[in-house]
Amino acid sequence: MEIVISIAAKIAEYTVAPVGQWLSYSFHYNSNIENLKNQEKNLQHAQERVQQSVDDALSNGQKIYFDVSKWLIDVDRITELATRKLREIEEAGTRSSNVACLNLKHRHQLSREAKKMMENIAKLLEFGNFDGVSYFPASKGMKMTRKMDYMAMESRMILVKGILEALGNADIDKIGLWGMPGVGKSTLMKEIARQAREEKLFTEVVMTDVTNNSDVRCIQGEIADMLGLKFDQETVKGRANHLQQRLSKDKNILVILDDIWKAFDLQEIGIPSKGCKVVMTSRYRDVLISGMGTLKAIHELKILRKEEAWNLFEKMAGDSVKDRLEVRDIATKIAEKCAGLPIALVTVSKALKNKSLVIWKDALMQLTRPTPEHDTEIWSPVYSCIQLSYEHLDGEEAVKSLFLLCARQGYYISYRDLLRYGFGLGLFLNIYTLKAARNKLESLVSNLLDSCLLLESPHSSEEFYMHDLVRDVATIIASKNHNMFVMRDDGRQKAWPDVDALNRCEALSIHGGDIDKHPTKMECPKLRFFDVNCKDSRNLKIPDIFFQGMEKLKVLSLRNIQLSSLFLLTNLQTLCLDGCMLGDIHGIGELKNLVILSLAYSDISNLPREIGLLTRLQLLDLSNCSRLRVIPPNVLSSLVNLEELYMQKINVQWGVEGPNNEGINASLAELKELSHLITIEIDIPDANNLPKDFLNEKFERYKICIGDIRDPFLLGEAAFSRMLKLKLNMSFQLDFGIKMLLKRIEYLYLDELNTTKSVLYELDREDFQQLKHFHIQNNVNKKLIPELKTQAVAFPILETFVLKDMINLEEICQGNLPLESFKNLKVLKVENCEKLRFIFSSSIARDLSLLEELNIIRCNNMGAIFVKEEEDRIKDQGDMMLFSRLQTLVLKDLPKLMGFLSTKDSFMTDCRETNSEGNHDLQLSLLHHYHQISFPRLRKLHLEGLPKIKHVWSKEPQTMFRFQALHDIYVGKCESLTSLFPAWVLGCLEKLKKIEIYDCRVEEIVAAEEGEVVARTLMFPRVTSLNLRNLQRLKWFYKGVHVSKWPILKEIKIERCEEVEIFASEVVSFEETVEEIQSEMSIKQPLFLVDKRSFPSLETLHIRNMDKLEIIFEKLEGQNSKEPQVSIISRSEIEESEAATHFVSNVIFPNLKGSDMEGEYPETVFNFQNLREIHVVRCGSLKSLFPISVINCLEQLQVVEIKDCGVEEIVAVEGGGGEAVARMLEFPQVTNLNLISLKRLKWFYKGVHVTKWPMLKEMEIERCEEVEIFSSGLVSFEETVEERRSTEMSIKQPLFYVDELSFPSLETLYISNMDSLEIIFGELEGQNGKESQVLIFSGSGIEENGATIHSVSTVAFPSLKRLFMINLPKIRHVWSEDPKTVFNFQNLQEIRAKRCESLKSFFPTSIVSCLEQLKTLWIEDCGVEAIVAGGGGEPVAQVLVFPRVTNLELTNLKRLKWFYKGVHVSKWPMLEKMCIEGCEKVEIFASGLKSFQETIEKRQPGMSIEQPLFLVDEQSFSSLKRLIIRYMDKLEIIWQWQDQVAEISFSNIQDMQVDYRA
Repeated sequence: MEIVISIAAKIAEYTVAPVGQWLSYSFHYNSNIENLKNQEKNLQHAQERVQQSVDDALSNGQKIYFDVSKWLIDVDRITELATRKLREIEEAGTRSSNVACLNLKHRHQLSREAKKMMENIAKLLEFGNFDGVSYFPASKGMKMTRKMDYMAMESRMILVKGILEALGNADIDKIGLWGMPGVGKSTLMKEIARQAREEKLFTEVVMTDVTNNSDVRCIQGEIADMLGLKFDQETVKGRANHLQQRLSKDKNILVILDDIWKAFDLQEIGIPSKGCKVVMTSRYRDVLISGMGTLKAIHELKILRKEEAWNLFEKMAGDSVKDRLEVRDIATKIAEKCAGLPIALVTVSKALKNKSLVIWKDALMQLTRPTPEHDTEIWSPVYSCIQLSYEHLDGEEAVKSLFLLCARQGYYISYRDLLRYGFGLGLFLNIYTLKAARNKLESLVSNLLDSCLLLESPHSSEEFYMHDLVRDVATIIASKNHNMFVMRDDGRQKAWPDVDALNRCEALSIHGGDIDKHPTKMECPKLRFFDVNCKDSRNLKIPDIFFQGMEKLKVLSLRNIQLSSLFLLTNLQTLCLDGCMLGDIHGIGELKNLVILSLAYSDISNLPREIGLLTRLQLLDLSNCSRLRVIPPNVLSSLVNLEELYMQKINVQWGVEGPNNEGINASLAELKELSHLITIEIDIPDANNLPKDFLNEKFERYKICIGDIRDPFLLGEAAFSRMLKLKLNMSFQLDFGIKMLLKRIEYLYLDELNTTKSVLYELDREDFQQLKHFHIQNNVNKKLIPELKTQAVAFPILETFVLKDMINLEEICQGNLPLESFKNLKVLKVENCEKLRFIFSSSIARDLSLLEELNIIRCNNMGAIFVKEEEDRIKDQGDMMLFSRLQTLVLKDLPKLMGFLSTKDSFMTDCRETNSEGNHDLQLSLLHHYHQISFPRLRKLHLEGLPKIKHVWSKEPQTMFRFQALHDIYVGKCESLTSLFPAWVLGCLEKLKKIEIYDCRVEEIVAAEEGEVVARTLMFPRVTSLNLRNLQRLKWFYKGVHVSKWPILKEIKIERCEEVEIFASEVVSFEETVEEIQSEMSIKQPLFLVDKRSFPSLETLHIRNMDKLEIIFEKLEGQNSKEPQVSIISRSEIEESEAATHFVSNVIFPNLKGSDMEGEYPETVFNFQNLREIHVVRCGSLKSLFPISVINCLEQLQVVEIKDCGVEEIVAVEGGGGEAVARMLEFPQVTNLNLISLKRLKWFYKGVHVTKWPMLKEMEIERCEEVEIFSSGLVSFEETVEERRSTEMSIKQPLFYVDELSFPSLETLYISNMDSLEIIFGELEGQNGKESQVLIFSGSGIEENGATIHSVSTVAFPSLKRLFMINLPKIRHVWSEDPKTVFNFQNLQEIRAKRCESLKSFFPTSIVSCLEQLKTLWIEDCGVEAIVAGGGGEPVAQVLVFPRVTNLELTNLKRLKWFYKGVHVSKWPMLEKMCIEGCEKVEIFASGLKSFQETIEKRQPGMSIEQPLFLVDEQSFSSLKRLIIRYMDKLEIIWQWQDQVAEISFSNIQDMQVDYRA
């Protein structure tokens, strides 16, 4: 049957095609079914393989690709269908014994379905060959959230901006960031990564830590994980290729490699060298530049500024600093000790957060005195990161030794000292010359600088310094591991090391501490280095035996110490005695091994001949030995190995040249014999002493001054190694040697005052190819640089060019110079060149792209700074004069200057008049060539004495402003200037910090645009200081409705701006104010229009000498009393008012008016919570200073000074009348209160109140002529008010109402020139004699000479130390005589009274016992009859003790009869000086008490007894050493001797002066 079917199928194929196709399924039934079974098995196997990969990936945290997941779903579905179909076929066959017997229709259907499934399975098998089934998701570790330790501070924001800009530069692939350990590099990188992701600068950002133990596989793995990349390769190279393919495929990936310690090949990791943005950080600058190739973009991350450091510390410490004042002071000190290092600030502040005060104090002590183990919990992380850098210093051991040597120096580390100490210690192995040692030292220092363990000094390239914490770590390492110790006076080790430490000590440096407690002799058998450099060691004497126990000493450096003689230290290599007072040093010849000797700044006058025996000497320094007069002949020439000689600023009269020089001084010719001499620094005041051929090309380093040059040392001179200063005379000739030096010279100072022809004409341009600094003055030439035939570039590397006092100079260059000339110029200064008309042509100016500072001063004919040549056509920005690095521009006293850039046609050759063609330039601004010049980095602009300049900037707005970096602008003495800024400029001055305008005729600072009525906002976002002085035409800052905003302005000074009538007014609604202005009302515009946010940071406001100023702060109120406008004042109401000076911190302006306080606005919130100082001077119309509503806002006020004003009260009563409700007026932070020359002042506040001044330390009240009572106590407010209402009696109100807590901190009280003052400390006594109120006087009941003085029930001045009372003519008593009164003056130390004519006595007896701390009592020209007021009736003996008084002076007390009227004894146990002068009624100076009592007993009735000034016993004046008695007309007896008591009491007198008037 099967054969028949096959044959039939074949026949059908060749007969009818459709029928054949139908029969084919039936004919191939068996093969289709079999193939389906096989394909199903294949699919199951493929499914198992893929599923296994999927399961492995899922278990590995990977994600499955979508097409893989879909394939598996499709496989499951078709497998289920195939299984079901095969089961159906099997069941059909089971039902029929012979499959072939199936009917053809069913057979056809099954075969067809099987083939279709087989084809689908084949497709799935084809698509199932996956390269990979999964991927790694983006690493969760790169979730870009801002790190809590990061703060958006200015120094960091600038760096972030720079790095992001570099990332956007297509020409830059590699960016480097370097900085010292712990400075915050990693934190900054996380911020870079966050911003790059948030701003979608890159599709992927990956970051990995390289660290000091870098593992290539680990780095590759971290990057791959973040990219979701899986490595199949095992080798590093294979993984690198895979990673490189991934990074090259997607070029929008940022890779950050943090903390690189050593250079490596990026391609070894798999990072492409091109096309991939890579940011790298390292502690080592050289690693990034030389090793990693980040040449185009390299940034240094420095420590935080002081304010930034505190902000970070405060943020990390949280409320534990903000809310706890007792912690805040300590926290400030700890933050300062962290010295701006972020790791220290963050670590320490977090560790101390919410800790107790004791722990804070302990942390401060730890930082001040770090423990050698540095293992404390707080400081360990800080020290560890620094120590790690030390341990990984590359190179030989010398770099570590140099690091420890640096740590033993002062704060600034001198390159000179490192060379001398290092050479003496043998730090530079196998190096025997100073020349080679210098080269080696430069390499080692560069290594430390690159690692940030050493930092460059901001002052000199010859100095360095260490961060404080780095020095601490280095000191700990040196002490712990190398027995090296340092003594300092900065809170660290101050005491000398103990005996055991000295025995093992190898190096000892003393920079303070207890140096005066030094031992007589030090046993330091291992000591190799000893350095003493203290500020206060001038009087320190070192004994001869001090150094006997230092046999191994190699380096000894002593500064500013007295030495009686030298000491035999045979191993000494380096001896430095800088600034020492030297005794006998003739023994110096015994120090045969000495190679370096420095006597700089010492007091040596004669150089010992024995120095000539030091034949191994390689360096001799005698510089700045101002007393040195004698250098014996043949001493210097004996130093045959000398390489370096320093003899600047000495006054030696050099001998004449010749073999038979028998003078007392050597000749300079001796130096020609020193064949190894290659470094010399010497002054030769007389050029005639200069030997022939003395100067020659063998000198490699030289600083030679020929002639009497007295110019001060210029900053930066130390950086030059080849310097020549010449002050020439008529006879001076350039010899060959000087010409050779000039070819390599770096610094040339040339003064040609007495010459007729400049030496420059003897030289070629080629002679200055290495010149960097050129200062020339008093040159007589009209052309400085003559025109030469050769086209040699002039001064190709010159950096500083100074021309001064060139009275004939008309042009600097004659003819055209090659364009490369002056291309490296950084500083150009021209001063007092009267005939010079311009500096350079535009062709030269265009190449001054490196110029940083330009100063042109006092050039009377200067018409322009730069001049365009006729052929110079500047058309597009590519030809622009781009002064891309200019930071300082000073143009001063240039009376004919018309513009910065001009044409020669703009002014005549002689600069007398402008020609017709150039007249337009007079109307142009100074910087009008906006399209031709650009100053993108200009920071300081100083314009002074430019009378022809009418505008600085053009009034026409430009699309591209080119002064965007301007920080400071100073403009003065520009008579034609009408305004400073056009309004459009303000938007371009975002970095402006300081504005100062003085002595100009400006009418406004910002020029209004014509026809403008729309309100403006003038924003000065970074200005911190504004100074307007002597602008006599200035009316307003900007004419027009506007608001000026100064968000960080801290200081305003306004002085002598005579047209200003209103300082500032608040504007609430712009539009309605504009409508008001358009009416016919007379409007006075203020200097400033402001709102509540105009001056949020203002700290200091000075307003002085403003003759027309009427209003300082005023709210603008319109006619309807609702809308704001400027106040309207008629001319007749204006009173002449002078200056008011205020210091303000946070201003929402109160409505203070110069002549009076205009209407109060109770709805206005006054905001002076940061006000610290107020100074008001010469405001004659001012009635009061504060409205009462302001007082509660003055919480930070510290200083109040009011002088020469018309105020009647300091605080104004609300509504203008007296108040029935008692007030408490508290000034919680005021420390100084000065009220001077307030002739109308009556009281502090008119009303019942108490003032409290908890922090007040000093008070001065002077020339307040209406004040009658200084202070009175107030016990009951309400009853006092009732008293005032019920009685019609006159009430005198005191200046201050006080209670016992009013002045708890007052230390100094100064009251003077108060003609009406009657009471100082007075009691308020009610009518019923019980309740306290103000003293009541009827008009007729006041005595002519003043009132009796009463005191507060408890007068509390517990801290008062000094009391001064000067010229108080109505004062009769200082304190009350009421014994019930309790006084509290326990800290009073000094009392001085002068010209108090009505004063009857000084103390009541009750006060004497309170004066335990009194040291000085000084009374002069007063009307006192007794110092201590006596009681009535029979005298009762008293003991008056003044336990601490050391000085007593009683002068011109013409009514004084006795110290105390009555029987008493006064005791003065510590009195050392007493002066009694001009006390005309005193007859007996002193008597013993017993003698006086006996005299009283023996007196007859009616008999008069003269009481002495003092009644004494044996101990009364036991310490008195000096007694002065003068001009005592009636004095008959100094002391009475009957019982010898007086003699014993005055037994210690050493100096006694008695002077009787003739």
